[in-house]
Amino acid sequence: MSFGIIKYGDSPKAGVKNCLNQLLGFKLDTLQMANPVQYYYSAYSAYAYIGHQYFEKIVKDSGRHIDHRPFNLIKCINNVGNQPLSDRTEASLEYYFQRQRDRWSEFRNVEMPRQTPRSHSNAADLADRILIAGIFADINIDQLAFKFMLSHWTRNTDLTNENQIKEILISENFNAEELLKMASTKKIKDTYEQNTEKAIALSVFGSPTYFVDEDMFYGQDNLELVERALKRPFKKS
Repeated sequence: MSFGIIKYGDSPKAGVKNCLNQLLGFKLDTLQMANPVQYYYSAYSAYAYIGHQYFEKIVKDSGRHIDHRPFNLIKCINNVGNQPLSDRTEASLEYYFQRQRDRWSEFRNVEMPRQTPRSHSNAADLADRILIAGIFADINIDQLAFKFMLSHWTRNTDLTNENQIKEILISENFNAEELLKMASTKKIKDTYEQNTEKAIALSVFGSPTYFVDEDMFYGQDNLELVERALKRPFKKS
């Protein structure tokens, strides 16, 4: 049985590719890697929290991975012209952020207290930037993102409070000091701003928003459609 030949002059990478091409009987170049699923969200988003674990599961089942894009939700909403919460009616807020939240958390089997966290009106940019720092540190942040969301919604964690965030990082065995230091660098802040500007350019108007091969799905209530798109793309309009 022949295992292929690495030709003289080949780079190690090219040599290995040639061997595998001969073994498999076709060129590896013909294989297309599936695109990651882009995930625009903020760490304090109620509906990102409710849908996160199911989203993580369906992406993993599809053989793809998540491309995390934490972004400044408030800035995005203001720029794309979406109605801010302060302008919504009491009935609208009660329905969407209480009754629907209760239903979906029960449906997804996610713990969700009825009372909104005391610090929810604060920005979540520190937690968001730490997630970006984790990406640059080559950390799989799927679970860390969920831990931030879980702690915020079930333990009243203030995602702007450095000490409280440090406790989460230490409990998850991350180098808290290093990630906090990275989160304050220009590189991470610039990436956070770029994520936000990209979201605005894509007309993202809320969190969470998912992109499957450039097809946008807003809200965790569309995750079943995301799941279908991962298996079979929808027809273009």
